[in-house]
Amino acid sequence: NWRGLYRLPPRRIDELRQTRLDARHRPLLVALPKAELHCHIGGILDLPAQRQVAAAVWDALAAAERARARDQLERIPWTDPAAWPAALRASTQRTALAVAALIEFDDARLNSILYALTEPRLALRVRHPLGFAAYELPGELSGSALLAHPAALQPCARAIVAWAGANGLWLLELRGSPHKYRPTDPLGWLADFQAAMKSAVREAGSALRWGFIVIADRRQRDRIAAVVDLACDARERLGAVVLGCDLAGDEGTARPEELAPAFERAFDSCLPLTIHAGEGEAADRIWQAAYRLHADRIGHGLTLLARPELLEKFRERRIALELCPTSNREVVGFADPALPASAALPRYPLRELWAAGLPLTLCTDNPGLSRTTLADEYLAASRMSGGLSLWETL
Repeated sequence: NWRGLYRLPPRRIDELRQTRLDARHRPLLVALPKAELHCHIGGILDLPAQRQVAAAVWDALAAAERARARDQLERIPWTDPAAWPAALRASTQRTALAVAALIEFDDARLNSILYALTEPRLALRVRHPLGFAAYELPGELSGSALLAHPAALQPCARAIVAWAGANGLWLLELRGSPHKYRPTDPLGWLADFQAAMKSAVREAGSALRWGFIVIADRRQRDRIAAVVDLACDARERLGAVVLGCDLAGDEGTARPEELAPAFERAFDSCLPLTIHAGEGEAADRIWQAAYRLHADRIGHGLTLLARPELLEKFRERRIALELCPTSNREVVGFADPALPASAALPRYPLRELWAAGLPLTLCTDNPGLSRTTLADEYLAASRMSGGLSLWETL
């Protein structure tokens, strides 16, 4: 990709090709300019950043709201990972309760609630009783629960810009569901978030380029057409900051071909599409995403190797795969030498997909949920795929 690399002396090129990427190169990976193309806004912030955003929302709540939230906080069954998310979502005080938990609970308790209840985070989709929901559990306090409150937008934007700067990101494609954050005015939420990000980028003196992808949830089939309309309207009203539309959510709930009618306006508007497919389901879901939903990119696409003829078509059409090694390990399950418990799992298919000539990008997916960074994703990809050289990394 960087043609300037080929101007290096042959000896230096050979050295880069023979040096395997490992943990000692992490500072270099952080410093290098990078693009992040698959990052869910509700899963970005780590606990300290979530606490900062929660504090801003807490200050904006009325005293009576804070008192009610404190009173009801212990009525949530926090020790039951199958019950507390549902109880939180069902509460009329969801945001206040989530904020209260982030404010009142110490790190040990929050880590127990969000992570310990689903450890080990390995092949959760098939190994954990909650399945895919076990992967999503750490985001229950930081996603819609926080983003629904107007007071969260500016501190959230500042935290995202700071996180991007600390991780060497020059380009960031965020994705999220404005219709879940502000059901009565999702376009207004997106406009307000755009303003918050512009302000945060300006305050930080950052050169970050960013955009937003609107997510439709395949688990809410009756709302997908409305979300596609939202993405098209937002593109028309807000301009190029709206990059396209995504289809996400547990793949087992709906086949892409069943959802095609809901995407007609996106097809008519030539709106770019990225579709979550082939993460935990067979390659036919990837085929449907490409041929029925006309995907420009595929989120994950891990089972593509099972369909060689489809793989060839992807190569011809230059349909990119957004690979997220850590979340793929957590959800689907792949061997990682850093985790002895994963030894019996299959090897990550990055090397084979790359050898086939497919355009690939490494991403974090939900860095706060998976406690990762883009630099760490390169290290994980190297470990899980038999080793990447510094030359391949560059």
